[in-house]
Amino acid sequence: MKKTFAMILITAILFCFGISASAETGAQATLYNYYGDNMLFKQNDDAIFAGTAAAGSEIICTLTNSSGETVAVANTVASADNTFSLSFKAPAGSFEEYTATLTVNGEVFDELTGVVFGELWLAGGQSNMQWILISTAEGYDMAVNGKVGSSAIRMMYAPHPGTYKGSNEKCPAQPLTDYEATAHWYKGNDASIFGMTAIGYFFAEKMLSDLNVPIGILDANLGGTSILTWLPREAIENNAQVLADCNSDGRYIPLKNWNEDAINWGIDMTSNYNKVIHPLSNFRLSGMLWYQGESDVAWTYGRYTRAFNALQESYTKHFSHDGPLPIVFTQLASYGYGFGNVDLLQKRNVEFAAIQQLDPSSRALTSILDEPLTYTADTHPIHPYCKKGISEKMAYAAEGLVYGLHDTYTTATVKSVEIKNSSVYVTLRDVGDKLIVDGDVLHAFSICDSSGVYVPAKAELVSADTIRVYSASVMNPVSAAYACAQSNGNANLYASRNGAKLLAVSPFITDINYKAQLWQSEWWASCDYETFWHCHTFMDTGYHPSWGASNAAITYKKSEIDTGNALYVASNGTNPFTVFPRFTYNTNGGEAYFEDVDLKWSSYKTLSFKVKVKSANPVHFDGLMLTINDQIWVAPAIKDSNLVGTMIPADGNTHTITLDLDRLYPLANIAAESHKSNVLGVVFRAEFVFRDSANGAAEICIDDVTFGTEPLNFSSSDSTEPAPKLSFFERIKAFFLSIYTKIVLFFDRLFK
Repeated sequence: MKKTFAMILITAILFCFGISASAETGAQATLYNYYGDNMLFKQNDDAIFAGTAAAGSEIICTLTNSSGETVAVANTVASADNTFSLSFKAPAGSFEEYTATLTVNGEVFDELTGVVFGELWLAGGQSNMQWILISTAEGYDMAVNGKVGSSAIRMMYAPHPGTYKGSNEKCPAQPLTDYEATAHWYKGNDASIFGMTAIGYFFAEKMLSDLNVPIGILDANLGGTSILTWLPREAIENNAQVLADCNSDGRYIPLKNWNEDAINWGIDMTSNYNKVIHPLSNFRLSGMLWYQGESDVAWTYGRYTRAFNALQESYTKHFSHDGPLPIVFTQLASYGYGFGNVDLLQKRNVEFAAIQQLDPSSRALTSILDEPLTYTADTHPIHPYCKKGISEKMAYAAEGLVYGLHDTYTTATVKSVEIKNSSVYVTLRDVGDKLIVDGDVLHAFSICDSSGVYVPAKAELVSADTIRVYSASVMNPVSAAYACAQSNGNANLYASRNGAKLLAVSPFITDINYKAQLWQSEWWASCDYETFWHCHTFMDTGYHPSWGASNAAITYKKSEIDTGNALYVASNGTNPFTVFPRFTYNTNGGEAYFEDVDLKWSSYKTLSFKVKVKSANPVHFDGLMLTINDQIWVAPAIKDSNLVGTMIPADGNTHTITLDLDRLYPLANIAAESHKSNVLGVVFRAEFVFRDSANGAAEICIDDVTFGTEPLNFSSSDSTEPAPKLSFFERIKAFFLSIYTKIVLFFDRLFK
């Protein structure tokens, strides 16, 4: 029933788009197709009317208010190329509706009613900006319950991708002056509003409430499009770096090589600028909303910055804005962007923060780490429902950036970094009154040394704007990172005002040169989360269990070992009992690996965890089973030991077990030849194996799994454990196991 209603409504919307919005009554002159009844002009700025007319014709525009009084008059003479343009100073914004009457040589050829003046914003980008109102939970509720928005919201549907020579597929080599089809204007209480940009609508709704003037949105965006498609040709050709970027992957198309029948509006330079943006040049904007980057997420660091700078510079010129055109843009939501690399998302979000800082007086960035990324089977994980939350963040940013309603209007970003006493001190700007934590413990921090391999880190607030980041396994840090994981919804640091949360702090990497392997595993290693949000390319995005167990039950309770929660394990009396982080999830009756998790452990040298025995008897740790392919598993040796396991006393104390990932023994056979951590190309399963010393039920508490990057440099003479005494048969078995392992690993690498 709901789907049927939605289809009927959308059909009605599309039908409305086919109806002319203004009546042409004269054949000698015509307004361009982006004018219409109910339109909005930016207040206190040039209100421009343009179109076509016979050369030498006199064109007059008269603006009258609701009382019929003349407010403004402008006139011009059509030029030799049969075009005209005239303008007058727009009045201050108000809810009064005006009428614009246009005459050619004294004869009325168009009359626009319901015209208002207020604040006008361009809503640009790709599919998450294009996502229509009815396809959000809030918009759907409005539609089915007969709710309408305010008539003071005015939205223009700019045809996208639009037609050229009667085709949506053709793309002109030169920018269009006008749309071939009419670009319709709608009030917020029109049914057609449900087919407009959801972010633009909710942005306008919030701005209307806070500014108390009409808000207009130019809905000009298109799903699946690169930023290059939105740049004018001169912005590319007159910028040596952007031109070089385009040439680097064959995306520069010289004008002489342009084939209007073979252009891809998703990736080809200037295509959407020529068809969608250029016709809007006669509007004066308050600013632009920009939600784009998914299509360009695989670009190397810096390339998007150059394109973004060119976008702002060219649009400032195109829309004749006094000073850089203000841009409010948002970071990208978690999603399995693929391309074989799980750190694409955070690199782009980190770059977005740097882009904002290049011109903080004209750019405001919003982070969306704290938005619920729910979606439905009718949508897609890359299109989360959270459009209202994102748009309200963008409205908050715009109100500070453009209208001065608050001095903190962009997400907090890194101001300075100091490394001392084995810690990285990160000072942030734009924190409002101070930084605050949502919860008891800071999450989502990592740290690295000169190896460039990040490991989990502790973090604490040391002042209103500064965080200390540190790890016992990294004594000489060079960089710290925050929220740098494909799924980073556990990030919980905010700017604040009067104790209330403002925008979430942006993901950051304090030194972008150290990015060999960003930490991806806090979801299980912290032992804090019973379930965790994982994002995927298609379905199955959502919350999944963090740990599993065999012959035991697991619960999450406040930690007796460290801050936050801990993993409490109660065996059922069967030995051995095991716990394991879940690298897979159930899907369609089978198992699939999380797409957003980096299971390459080759760069780590140690793994440590803290454990406390809660039951009466000592518990033996039999070892950590690491499955590295479908034929073999290895177990790392205990630090300073010839064994892969150790006894944990039932003394009520916390014990730290450190495992040497450079001494990996196949099938836990300590007599076999050990292998270094570089065999851990991908760890398919990691199973912590325990047994109760009295073969009874046991209870243990596990917390704070930590990786290290420094090798232990173990020699057998250092061992606190004697080498095990082995029989001749056991030594022969170990010898053949070592040979077998080498063969398996050789062919494993060969066929990869």
